Amino acid sequence: MKLIPPKYVQENAKKAIKCLDKGSTAMLRVGRRRATQLASGKPVGEVTLKKMNAFRRHKKNASYEGNICDDNGAVAWLGWGASVSKGKGKTDGLDWAKRMLKKI
Repeated sequence: MKLIPPKYVQENAKKAIKCLDKGSTAMLRVGRRRATQLASGKPVGEVTLKKMNAFRRHKKNASYEGNICDDNGAVAWLGWGASVSKGKGKTDGLDWAKRMLKKI
């Protein structure tokens, strides 16, 4: 089974990369690699899915006010494939990872 991140996961990660390109200091090195990996649209492995699923513990940091690129938590949330909107984070990308883990 090819575990290709859906377009919405890729787009969320691309938004994070744009923020990083604009100077955001969000995410550790592993998060930046994950954003690049997900944005590429290349297949991911089981270990990556497990890490994505575990990232949901950071949901409390996913909401933002103002410019999204100024909020490190929101940028990191995007980088791991989930989406954000003002005031709350959505677990869509992480839910995809959880669904794929159940299939394998």
